[in-house]
Amino acid sequence: MAATGHPQAGLFGFGTLRLSRPATWQQGLALLAGIAMGVIGVELARHHPLSGTLALAAWGLAAAAAAVLWVKSPALLLAPLPLIGLAPWSGWISFEELDLLATACGCGGYLAYALQLNARDRAPAWRHGLVYSPAVQLLILALAASAMLGMWRGFEDAGGFVFGWFHGYHEPMNSVRNGKALFLALALLPLWTAAAAARPRGFSRGLLLGLVLALAAGSLAALWERLAYTGLLDFSTDYRTTALFWEMHVGGAALDGFLVMTLPFALLALLRTRSPWWFAAGLGVVLLAAYAVLTTFSRGVYLALPLMLVPLVLLADAQRRRAAGSGPESSHLDSTLGAVDAPLPRLAKLGALAMAAAFALAATLVFTGGGYRGLIALFFVMAMLLVMPASLWRPSLGQRLTAVLMGAVLALLLGGASWALSVAVPKAAYVLNVVALLCCAALRWRDAPGQTRPVYVLLVTASWFWLLSTMVIVADYWGGTTGRWTSMAAGLALGGVWSAMLLEPRLWPLQDAGATGSAAWRKRALLVAGLLLVMAVVAALGGGAYLRDRMATWKEDGLFRLTHWREGLRLLHGPEQWLLGRGTGRFVPANFYEGANEARIGDYRLRTDEGEAYLALTAGKHVLGRGELFRISQRIAAPAPGTAKVTLVSRTASDATLVLEICERNLIYPDNCHAVASQLKPQRAEGADPQRVGDWQRQTFEIPGVQAMGGDWWAPRFVTFSMSLDARGGRLDISRIALHDAQGRALLTNGDFNREMAHWFFSSDRHHLPWHMKNAALHVLFEQGLLGLALLGSAVVLVLARLSFGRGRDHPLAPAIVAALIGFATVGAFDSLLDAPRIGFVFFTLLLLGLGLRALPGEGVARVA
Repeated sequence: MAATGHPQAGLFGFGTLRLSRPATWQQGLALLAGIAMGVIGVELARHHPLSGTLALAAWGLAAAAAAVLWVKSPALLLAPLPLIGLAPWSGWISFEELDLLATACGCGGYLAYALQLNARDRAPAWRHGLVYSPAVQLLILALAASAMLGMWRGFEDAGGFVFGWFHGYHEPMNSVRNGKALFLALALLPLWTAAAAARPRGFSRGLLLGLVLALAAGSLAALWERLAYTGLLDFSTDYRTTALFWEMHVGGAALDGFLVMTLPFALLALLRTRSPWWFAAGLGVVLLAAYAVLTTFSRGVYLALPLMLVPLVLLADAQRRRAAGSGPESSHLDSTLGAVDAPLPRLAKLGALAMAAAFALAATLVFTGGGYRGLIALFFVMAMLLVMPASLWRPSLGQRLTAVLMGAVLALLLGGASWALSVAVPKAAYVLNVVALLCCAALRWRDAPGQTRPVYVLLVTASWFWLLSTMVIVADYWGGTTGRWTSMAAGLALGGVWSAMLLEPRLWPLQDAGATGSAAWRKRALLVAGLLLVMAVVAALGGGAYLRDRMATWKEDGLFRLTHWREGLRLLHGPEQWLLGRGTGRFVPANFYEGANEARIGDYRLRTDEGEAYLALTAGKHVLGRGELFRISQRIAAPAPGTAKVTLVSRTASDATLVLEICERNLIYPDNCHAVASQLKPQRAEGADPQRVGDWQRQTFEIPGVQAMGGDWWAPRFVTFSMSLDARGGRLDISRIALHDAQGRALLTNGDFNREMAHWFFSSDRHHLPWHMKNAALHVLFEQGLLGLALLGSAVVLVLARLSFGRGRDHPLAPAIVAALIGFATVGAFDSLLDAPRIGFVFFTLLLLGLGLRALPGEGVARVA
């Protein structure tokens, strides 16, 4: 049922372009909110370290787009989220591009709503898609109050609030960085409530589109990273994908949390769309995301997938069944999607499971002995199986049994001849496999739907069995004896499953998708996608030593993490801190000052001396290795090949080893490095106090042998200059630093630190535990105490309950939100997640919306026509 009234033709078809004074008190408040967010956003944009002018222009464009598209503003806000983290270039961490985009969307959206730009008819109350009960409103206020109290306690723990544009993890503004995600979501919640009241379906579509596009963007970034730094099929290198999530510069699981929260929405859209083009696009996004998931090498993500996907499927199926039983008046979920597929009968589900299990077993066996070539041959075997025509089941049972037996005999003869030819002629195995595949395809093309042709059944069966035998031959040719026997076992398993399905039609999963069935292409495409995913998992597990090593050490890593959790909780002192927390953003400094030496990581501070800024760089007190060094870095242009020169003005109180590096790196995995390590000694005037810091001294260092850097144009690599101290507990003050390549070009910006830490970034490549609590619940407990943990836990449980069994269970997005929160909780059992603002923003967005989303009367998944 559509909302009351219809939007008039206007700007981009979104309504009449006009401006009117606020007519209600809600619109008056929206006007004030829009002005406030505009002031904040403009001020942030003006101070952007890269370019205030460009930031202001981008902010203005985003605000204008948000005004025109305010009902679908979640799409505008969420879609670019994984790509807009520019901290490695800008040096900003307390503030970032998320804040700019959120304020732009809020400003444009609130002003459009208040001034009635693109005026829309407001739906009646019973059509509002986002409604909060008084109890839920109190819970949201309590969550906000707890978060605000945590930030205030964080400021107090840091010695009082001091504003700064470039504070690090030890300074007061880190409380703002850690706590702002909830407040950004809360600031936009009234706008989203108004949008869901004006156009409930438009708002839901915008949210779905934004999350799917965000997943696509993040997955493409992961694909670029693997292509540039490791290669697409390299699963053995010790390299975990980070994409463009700068929050992982000190470890963490930002990408993991992002993937598990957005993947369910892409899967839900894929299952429900009826357009071939949208289906193809959705399938591409899901396959890209699956690759990104695999290359995280995260055991938490692998565990989260079944735990969240099973509820997703069950809840979506339950929605469909309820809609199917609601009578012919049940409306479609979305008028653009069409009717959904009928659920499979039980025997067909059993057949689908048997086929999936047989293929998974076969893929494992074939890859073990036949490698990638055998796996590709197996894929085509399964692809031809999935396109078997419905006419094969028209002959009688006896005729089908004869076809199976005679087809097996014919295929055995053809297979024997093919094997002999492959032994005699080099690479004939691959040619014969292609010939068999073409024969299968030609026979499929010659299908005559509706006709009973026993001979045709025999030919199709014999050609498919022959294709199966050539798969064994390919594996034997590539892998020798091992490939022969493993692929033969796989072939027997698949042959047995196909024979059973041909003899018992009810086992065939595609029995209702005949040649004229409207759902045939969707089901088969989904099954082909499933085959690709299984192959990817098998290749990652079987072809990558890194993942096997990680799986083998899960017990030791678990015990190590338990110890870390206990040590982290020991930092809470007294009943007050246990009840209210130590303060937002205070885990790192508390761990630094009160933890063991292993927790005393490197750090930096900006200081001034006679009005001149300088950087105080310190090394950690833990055992240092090249991966454990604390680095201050800057993204630079690719230097010219040759010798690079570094000019440094510094001072130190004791001997220190300074490491200067030029590397290709995305975030924490350096490659193609050129470095120099220099021993620095304090320089003091004669008779000076030996304990006093030395005098400033100017030195020049050479980094020889710098080669061409930057990667290929189609897979560029970022080039980074970094400096670190390889001396436990050492300190070095740096007043100026400059880098020139072999052609004399200056490559560093803000080398005198007069713009504070603009353009400078920091990282810890391998030493990650001191930076995170490594558990989302314990993270909340540390920052906001038992009170904050109880409030957040209650909100999560309430959302899961109301979207699974309550009033919101039939909302179109309910299954995906439930799955996303389960995935977040699973990954959050092993990492903090909420200390990454972008991940926290997505989480709180889903949580707050889940507390209010409800299914509209008559809405739900359409029953099958």
